[in-house]
Amino acid sequence: MSAGNEKIVLDFVHAAYGEHMDVEAMAALMAEDFEWQLNVPLSPVIRGRDAARAELEKHNQLASGMVDGSEIRTVVSNDDTVVVERLDVNLIAGKRVTFHVTAIFDVRDGAITCWREYWDTGDIARQLGSDPGQMFDQIGS
Repeated sequence: MSAGNEKIVLDFVHAAYGEHMDVEAMAALMAEDFEWQLNVPLSPVIRGRDAARAELEKHNQLASGMVDGSEIRTVVSNDDTVVVERLDVNLIAGKRVTFHVTAIFDVRDGAITCWREYWDTGDIARQLGSDPGQMFDQIGS
């Protein structure tokens, strides 16, 4: 089961590559009751596939998907949980931002039910020249 779940998650992550994320491909891999927390513990939890799709569309307006230099470093899984360690490179407001991410996915019946990411907001804020405390002001609103 873990290998199949890893493929689902990797297909999901690969849909986030490129100038823009392929939101429809990502949404197709989400369960109806999907939950997403962009940054644990700081960002709000987005609940439901439709809400997540809308939030990802907003993100497509704010930043690129993962561009050249992004890489998946480690994938481990156990039963219904898949952990992916990545190096992400995005273009945000015309600036190239590079950061380390650990993402945890829960998969049930062939669909992703939960996606939680852990990354250093201070690191990204420094690269953007912004306040880390305001990074999530537009998310989920």
